[in-house]
Amino acid sequence: MNGNVISALRLCLVALGLGTLFGQAVYVPVAAYQSAEVYPELAYLAVPYAAAVIVVLACVQTALVAVWKLLAMVEQRWIFDPRSVRWVDLIIVAAAVATVVTVGTVTHLIGWVGVGGPFALVMQAVSLVGGLGFVLLMVVMRGLLRSATVLQVEMAEVI
Repeated sequence: MNGNVISALRLCLVALGLGTLFGQAVYVPVAAYQSAEVYPELAYLAVPYAAAVIVVLACVQTALVAVWKLLAMVEQRWIFDPRSVRWVDLIIVAAAVATVVTVGTVTHLIGWVGVGGPFALVMQAVSLVGGLGFVLLMVVMRGLLRSATVLQVEMAEVI
């Protein structure tokens, strides 16, 4: 793989990682505080909903670390090592947890709290379909990686 592509991807991963850290440390707590001031009747939800967003961002960070490790394996030509499947599994788990937390939080907002309106319904649908679609895509990619790993091992035995 082209070294420039790997460097560019690593730069993107670092930028995304720093952005999520900023979100967890600064943006989410400030937004939660401001929302509690604007909607005092829903102030009791500021902390649990902020915690949910922080968990989702932690899932993104986990997936970024897994992508970084997979990228290092590609660079060293070890991507068809059976250990690479574990990193894909980590991405799948992180995406599934993020999807469940997001859909669960929006479901709580709509169903139990009774607010959110049409935007919340759209967000719930997009989160469910997008998250589930991504998880299923990663499951397919894991299957392809496993197949390629088996083929690589068989070819190494022949040679």
